[in-house]
Amino acid sequence: MPSLYDDLFEEDGKQTKSNNQKSEPINFDNDRFQEIGKESLDEILALIKQFNSKAEPFSQLLTRTRAVDYEVEKGVLDFFLISNDKHDQGSLANERSYYTVLQSKFTAIIAPMRDLGHIHLQTIKQFNRDIDTDYYSIQKTDKQVQSDKEIAIDHINTQRKILADAANSLSILEEALTNTEDRLRIYIDVGGINNISSSECEILVQKRTSLTSGQLHHFDYSFFKMNLLDKTAIAMGVYLKETTSQYLNKLGNVFN
Repeated sequence: MPSLYDDLFEEDGKQTKSNNQKSEPINFDNDRFQEIGKESLDEILALIKQFNSKAEPFSQLLTRTRAVDYEVEKGVLDFFLISNDKHDQGSLANERSYYTVLQSKFTAIIAPMRDLGHIHLQTIKQFNRDIDTDYYSIQKTDKQVQSDKEIAIDHINTQRKILADAANSLSILEEALTNTEDRLRIYIDVGGINNISSSECEILVQKRTSLTSGQLHHFDYSFFKMNLLDKTAIAMGVYLKETTSQYLNKLGNVFN
């Protein structure tokens, strides 16, 4: 009976020499060997492009929101005379509708703003980690690298301006919401169709606080408000790495 292994051996018991297959030489011209990963500065510019694609419709949203129309102007007398409030809607039903509009506008801004803030965080994190005076590119001349650095810094500062503009709109809407809550309290237990309970007012405040504090979206928009020093530095096109490192550390906490 033939053995399963007969074909591996010659009749004299010696192992048959296997036919050595010649290995094909590696073709280094193959596309898979030609792909070169993006350099860090190019990755930063790609993040900037991603931000810009979302920023344009977002800026149009800010325009349509017209937050400035809801701005609460407070003088000395306004702290004592609520009747002077130009935003007074005149009835409980109208105040409820006004309050709902403000909430909708706030939500419409903070959700996409969070996405932009996250791209902004990635951009600054990579810029601070990889880009300095010793940065070298294999693919670009020193002149092109310097130009790309300046472009990146300019766009990073523009990102901060856009986020600051959004933060300002949200701040106006937040104050308008709290101002409306003050007017709603006037109707507590007055009876009739303009009646609202104290407990309902408290629940409205609680839900609004969750929204405006960033708890609901895990995003503290107030971080992006600019002080005079920030505005001056950005207007001058300044990018101080040490200062930006502190900014970056705080920026990471915005999404908690």
